[in-house]
Amino acid sequence: MSFESAMEHLLERACPSIQSRLRIEVLGQSPYDAPLPNLQPRILDDPLVQEVLDWQQPDGWFAWHFHGYPSTETAIRILAEKGVSPHHPSVLAGLNAIEMYPDRLNRGIGKPSKIADDMGLGGQALIRAAVFAYAGVESCPFVREQITQSLEAFRAVIGIGSIHEVAEPYKEHLVFRAGAHWPCIYHLRLLAYTKGWRTPENLHMLAQALDRLSALSPIPPIYIRHKSQLIAPASFAMQDFYPDLAALNPVGWMLWFHWMEMAARLGVVGCVPALQRQAATLRAMLDAEGFFTRPLSHTYFRQWNAYSGLMLERDWKSAQRRIYDLTFRAWLILAHS
Repeated sequence: MSFESAMEHLLERACPSIQSRLRIEVLGQSPYDAPLPNLQPRILDDPLVQEVLDWQQPDGWFAWHFHGYPSTETAIRILAEKGVSPHHPSVLAGLNAIEMYPDRLNRGIGKPSKIADDMGLGGQALIRAAVFAYAGVESCPFVREQITQSLEAFRAVIGIGSIHEVAEPYKEHLVFRAGAHWPCIYHLRLLAYTKGWRTPENLHMLAQALDRLSALSPIPPIYIRHKSQLIAPASFAMQDFYPDLAALNPVGWMLWFHWMEMAARLGVVGCVPALQRQAATLRAMLDAEGFFTRPLSHTYFRQWNAYSGLMLERDWKSAQRRIYDLTFRAWLILAHS
């Protein structure tokens, strides 16, 4: 089946969220072009969207936690992924609540997040900035500050010859050396969803960093050490930038879809040979059948929280709905690549 035929099929039969995002993110249509305005009410009727909107309190805060599930962070992420307009009153109220109640940002994270922030390894300040980026907001000073730190985290990778230059043994684990900088998933997400930092110099630097991360892969778990306490950084999906796609299990595929979409959004896949080859493999899989038909299923795909969740269809009880979701993700990666 050709790309055009497969696209027409999804635009007719996939859920409203996929239809809307395909038109905007793959076909480049304006959110104001027909039939996109008519899809918004259908997106808002989605059961998960309705559940998330029910979390919202009168002051705009979602649920109780900031990080975790249910939480304000996860609420904004789900609404953005579902294709809810960033101008929707609930989204705007949620962002306003994050600014109004900074004392709530440790809910669901606690003190370790502040320690990670102080060490430049990604904590609540970075997560807050990423949440605003999900909603397309990058003009706030605190978002711009974290963008600068995110660029520095990736720049630090370029000259690394061995992972042991940034990590050292501590008991049975590896911990970051004093003064080490290293990117986490929120550094990647923040840059993926923002535009203002994109200069030729920064794009070239990120291509070099991703090339180095590919060469260093697979990257072992590395912890933040604070006195005798070990803190796990947000390293979700950040440990293997050059996997063998033919050998991936369902968990590996979910992690790959997540980080590869973020890397593609940076606009540098064509400058990183390892990522080019992975994108070419994905394209060949789609060229063969028109859809992504590999029978993947794991709770990481279906369960939404601060880290996991890619399913936009209401469920995967039907194999067809799973195919729609995974084909959409594959097209996102290729479109941004």
